[in-house]
Amino acid sequence: MSKHIAFSLFLFILGILQQSFAQSRYEIELEQLDAVQTNLDTQRQWSKYRYDLALNSCYKLFFMQRCIDKARVIYLNEGKAIRDQETALHAHQLSVHELMKNDRDQLRIVEYNDPQKAKERAANRAAFEEKQRLREERIRDLEQRRKDAPERAQENHKSTPLD
Repeated sequence: MSKHIAFSLFLFILGILQQSFAQSRYEIELEQLDAVQTNLDTQRQWSKYRYDLALNSCYKLFFMQRCIDKARVIYLNEGKAIRDQETALHAHQLSVHELMKNDRDQLRIVEYNDPQKAKERAANRAAFEEKQRLREERIRDLEQRRKDAPERAQENHKSTPLD
């Protein structure tokens, strides 16, 4: 029995350590992905800036509409490339979040299967059931006292010496 408890305690501690290392690794990876997102946002802003500059220069030309169309095509192609990168980035962020969630779930399972925790849950359940039983007894006693109240009042009235 003590070997079983020691082994489960070992698994519990191992799970905590694994989660702390894994969580920090995932957090570092998420920070790196946030830096990539910031870089993509900057690229999008520069693309918009270049598009605005091209539009300003197009208004000075005689064939303005053709210049604007070319600038728009360039802008849309740059935006598509940025969106494609963001799509891949978001998919990777989602997979990292899923891995973090799986690790947390595994740790919860290890904690739940800990024999000490099972004993605590059983003790808590027994204490709760005892409190519920006592509560039901108090309710029954109170109902009985309310039913007997007129009789007790009558007995008290009969025993009063002032009558």
